[in-house]
Amino acid sequence: MWLAGGENRLYGPEDRERRFGGGARSGRDLRDPFERDYGRIIHSAAFRRLQAKKQVIGTDAGDFHRTRLTHSMEVAQIARGITLSLNRRSPLLQAGEKIDVSLVEAAALAHDLGHPPFGHEGERALHQCMLPYGGFEGNAQTFRILTRLEGKKGEGLNLTRGLLLSVMKYPIPMEEAMGEIKGLTGDNRPPKASVYASDRPAWEWLLASLSQRERAFYTETGREPSSPFHQTRRMSLECSLIDLADDIAYATHDLEDAVNFRLVEVEELAEVLINAAAENPFCEELGQAAHLSRSLHLRQEDFKHHLKQVFANLISAFVHAVELKKEGESKFSPRLRYRALLPEGLRELNRQLKKVVERRVIHSPDVQALAFKGDRIVRRLFEALMDEEKLLPENDRKQLEQHPEDRARVVCDYLAGMTDPYAVRMFERLYGSGRTLF
Repeated sequence: MWLAGGENRLYGPEDRERRFGGGARSGRDLRDPFERDYGRIIHSAAFRRLQAKKQVIGTDAGDFHRTRLTHSMEVAQIARGITLSLNRRSPLLQAGEKIDVSLVEAAALAHDLGHPPFGHEGERALHQCMLPYGGFEGNAQTFRILTRLEGKKGEGLNLTRGLLLSVMKYPIPMEEAMGEIKGLTGDNRPPKASVYASDRPAWEWLLASLSQRERAFYTETGREPSSPFHQTRRMSLECSLIDLADDIAYATHDLEDAVNFRLVEVEELAEVLINAAAENPFCEELGQAAHLSRSLHLRQEDFKHHLKQVFANLISAFVHAVELKKEGESKFSPRLRYRALLPEGLRELNRQLKKVVERRVIHSPDVQALAFKGDRIVRRLFEALMDEEKLLPENDRKQLEQHPEDRARVVCDYLAGMTDPYAVRMFERLYGSGRTLF
C-alpha cells in the first residue's frame, strides 16, 4: 500500500520480507508484497476447500447459508471496512502511517484455512487422536498450511512476515500452551496455540525481526481460572482487527442464517437489539436495527430483504465504533503498539448475540447430531489411515518412506484438509453408509 508522498511507514522492510526470498517477478507485475500475498492465498487449494466446510450450519442443510468460505470472505469485507474507518478517523494513525488494506484482507481470507472437516467438533476429535503426537489446533494448522503444506512443499506459500504476523492469533507453541497438562480436558478442546513443535523453524524466523523486549511482550502468557492451559495476551494490530471482524461476522451473518432457518425467533433478536439501542444511544444504526419486530407483517421476500438491512446496520454500528488502544512501549513497532477493540457497550452486545447463536443453533438437536456424526467420522478415519498407509495419497506415501516417524502428522494433515462431503464419502467407502459410526 503506497500513500501520497511515499511508502507506508507503518511497515518496515522486515514486514515485507519472505523466508525463502522474493522469487522472480515479471516487470509487468505492479503489485506490492502484500497484494502478492493476497493472490497466493485466493489461488490456493486450501482456500477453495473452505467452500465445502461448515461454518455453523452443516453444508448439506441448504444452498444459501454461510460456509467457511463465504464466512472468510465476509470477515475480509468487514475487516476492510474497519481498516478504512480507522485509517480515516483514528488520531493514532499519523499521515504516512496507515493500516494496509490488502494485508488485512489477505490475512482475513487465510485465518480459517486450518479448520478441519466438521468445524470445532472435528478439531476436538483430531486433537484427541493427535494428543500422543503433539496435538491438533485449527490456528496452528493454518500456520502449518501457509508455511509448509500449501504451495511448494516445505516452503508453503512463502508469504511475507507481515501477513504471517497478521494471522498469528495465539503466539505460543502448542507444547508451551499445554504446560503440565498431559491428557485431554473434559471437553477435549485443544489449547489455543498457533504453532506445532515441528513448525518451530518458521516460528523462529517470524519472530526474528522483534527485539528481545518486543518478543517478550508479544509472547506473554497468563492463566485464567476457566482454562487449564497457558493463554496468550497479545496479537498484532492487524490480527486484533481481524479477530474483531470474525466476532462481528459470527454475531451477525451466522445469526441471520439462524433466523432464516427459524432456529432463532425474530422477537428474541429484537429484544436484544432494543436493549442494546437503549444502552448505546450514540449508535444511529443500532437504533434502526432495533425496530426489527415491525417487519414481521411483511411478505417472505420483503422480510428477508429487511432482515439483511437490519444486519447491515448492525455491522455498520460495529465497524465505525472500533477504536485503537495503545499497548506496550512507545519504541515498539506500531504493529505491536496498537490494538483494535470495541467500546464496552458494543462488546457486550456482540457477546449477547453470540450467546443467542450458541444457545439456539450450536446446541440445537440438528447441529448436535452433525457434531456427533462428525466426531465419529474423524476418529474412525484417523484410525483407518494410521492402520493402512495405502489409503493415503501417493505424495504422502512417498513422504512416509523418507520420514516414517512423521506418520501421525502426515495422516493428520491429510484428514484436516478434507472437506465435509469428502470425509463422509471416504467413511462410506471404508465402512458402508449403513454401518454404525462406533
